[in-house]
Parts: sequence; structure tokens; C-alpha cells
Amino acid sequence: AEAVDKEPIPGTWELLRSRQAWALMLCRFMVGPVIQFYWYWLPDYLVTARGMSLIAVGALAWLPFLAGDAGSLIGGWTADGLLKRGMTASKARGISMLTGAVLCLGSLTVVAAPSIPLALAVISMVMFGHTFLSASMFAAIGDMFPESAVGRVTGMTGVAGGLGGILFPLLTGYVVDHYSYAPAFLLAALMPMAGAVALFGLAPGLRRWSPRSSVLVTR
Repeated sequence: AEAVDKEPIPGTWELLRSRQAWALMLCRFMVGPVIQFYWYWLPDYLVTARGMSLIAVGALAWLPFLAGDAGSLIGGWTADGLLKRGMTASKARGISMLTGAVLCLGSLTVVAAPSIPLALAVISMVMFGHTFLSASMFAAIGDMFPESAVGRVTGMTGVAGGLGGILFPLLTGYVVDHYSYAPAFLLAALMPMAGAVALFGLAPGLRRWSPRSSVLVTR
């Protein structure tokens, strides 16, 4: 059988020297903790700040998570549809991530929502927007890196997301104990947009990294 040359697998340090890897890590560092904030703090917020009973939380609090599932699917379908229409990967991901980040700004209005149903509706929209954005954030790894590096870069972004997931809950606990939920929802509103800006600011055009030349290659 004829031998086939395998694509070289870049090392971790080699990848860490690329702006693309840092752009993705910073993006996930900012974006990842937002969904964790809603996962872990939503029941407490509904009980302590909105006065809901645990039975009511159990009956209704699953709705935002269903919206989050829908956002993952629809976000992926939307980006794929834009690509099939001939749009570049950079534009398709950019439109999808910007759309999701704008929806996440709804976190600014959660505390001011005049009723529990409206607050849950806004939270559902935010979780939909977050996962809508995240679908393109993860897909951008494959746009920017060769197949041999996708797994390692994904793991690196996971470390960054985990670090954000450690720090943000600690900050949330402090501001809730000393102030209120309002600052936490403010951060949750702004961080997805900051993550998208970081990604496209550090890696404009989602330029592809070349493992052979170690230079930026325009995609």
C-alpha cells in the first residue's frame, strides 16, 4: 500500500505562540462563565430575589435551559446556512456571534423585569443567545486550525473557560452578598460581547494558522 504522509501535530507551546489560540482562549474565558452563572445561580435568584417557592422553581426554571438547547441547534444551522449561501467563514461566524451577543445583553433587564414570567422570558432569550453564539465560537476552532490541532486547541480553550468558571462564581458570590444580583447580571450581559470582540480583534478575519510555516495565512 502506498504510504500517506500524515499532517504534523503541532505542540502545545507552538500553538500558544499563535494569536489565534489566545483569541479563542480569551473568548471562551469571557463567554463560558455566563452560562454557568445561570446554571448555578438561577434557582437562588428566583427564590431569594423573586420570592418563588422551590416547587415553582422546579416547575418553571427548566424553560430557559430548553431555550439554551434550541440556541445550540439553531445557531449551528444559521451559520451553516450562511456558509452554504457563499458567505465566508469569518462573516458567517461574526454574524452568528454578534446576534447571540446582542441577545445576551438582555441580562441587563432581568432585575428590572416587572414580573416573574417576564424575567424568565428574558433569561430564556439570554440563554438562547449564549448557546447561539457558542456554536460558532467552537466551530471557529476548526476554521482557524488544521484538523490535527483542533482537539488540542479545544482543550486549551477549555482550560481558559474553566479558569473563568472558577473566578466568576467567586465574584458573583461576593457581589450578591455585599450588593445585589444587579452587578452580576450586568457582567453576564457584557461578557459575551467582550468575548466576541476579543476573538475578532486578536484574530481578524479568523485567519488560519499554518503548522508548517507558523505564520498567519489569510482564510
